[in-house]
Amino acid sequence: MPSPRPLRVIVLAGQCRSVADPFAERFGMRHKYLVPLHGRPLVAHLLRMLAAHDRVASLVICVEREAFDAIYDLMAGMPGHRTVRLLEARGNVTDSVLAAAEGWQGPLIVTTADHALLRPEAIDAVADALEGADAAVAVARREDVIAADPETRRRFHQFRDDAYAGCHLYGLNLYGLTGPQALRAAGLFRDGGHSARNAVRVVRAFGVVNLLLLRFRLVSLATGLGRISRRIGLRIAPVVLPDGTQAIAVDNDRAYAVAAGLMAPAEEPRSEPLPHAIGTPRVLAPIVPKVARTSG
Repeated sequence: MPSPRPLRVIVLAGQCRSVADPFAERFGMRHKYLVPLHGRPLVAHLLRMLAAHDRVASLVICVEREAFDAIYDLMAGMPGHRTVRLLEARGNVTDSVLAAAEGWQGPLIVTTADHALLRPEAIDAVADALEGADAAVAVARREDVIAADPETRRRFHQFRDDAYAGCHLYGLNLYGLTGPQALRAAGLFRDGGHSARNAVRVVRAFGVVNLLLLRFRLVSLATGLGRISRRIGLRIAPVVLPDGTQAIAVDNDRAYAVAAGLMAPAEEPRSEPLPHAIGTPRVLAPIVPKVARTSG
């Protein structure tokens, strides 16, 4: 049996600079991913798991340049020999992912920096799905999410077979796509889904019939993604994770309390120094060779 292909993981840590984040401000932070959780910055829980994962060969963190020093401080003290790159976040998710994927000829895993509960088994499941697909999307069933968080306020996508929540975890084989395919997939999310223009783009890409079938819950998750795959010329594989905690993003006070409770049995509180405040002048320590910082 061939050994698993090495992965590049892209961590999306960018945030809107023009809007203050009340969750971060409550902790005296400008960046929510540095909020302390069990004695460590929120993003450190994710980065430590990725640094220890034996299939992760390359790690790219997309974040604002002003946060480079803080993230660098975290990565420099972590074990592991992964290649780590800090990349200045682009204006939207699609451009950040495409920039972070440059130079990598293998499968990509994309997640968000607020995924403090992400488990290595979820990474493996998405990576395995990419062996037979161009893209993979991780979801969890409603009953499993409710089992992990009984008072969840998550929005669920209802299909004929079940209701699912997204898990902020995706897989891509961009190197296998043609130019038109990549542009067609990327174009759906270029403006973040907030405009009428984007709605028209979605209809054109997915087709009215497919959207109606999804809207009225006439197809299962697998059938729905199969129809959309044929429409846009990409093989999209659903990955149903049995662990409902994988659908929890720590991006507000309520989710923070839930995550803290779920992590408590497995992790004792640690007293680990937080990185310096973003924007505070300081003298940088010598750069560890394995960590690269760039805006390109």
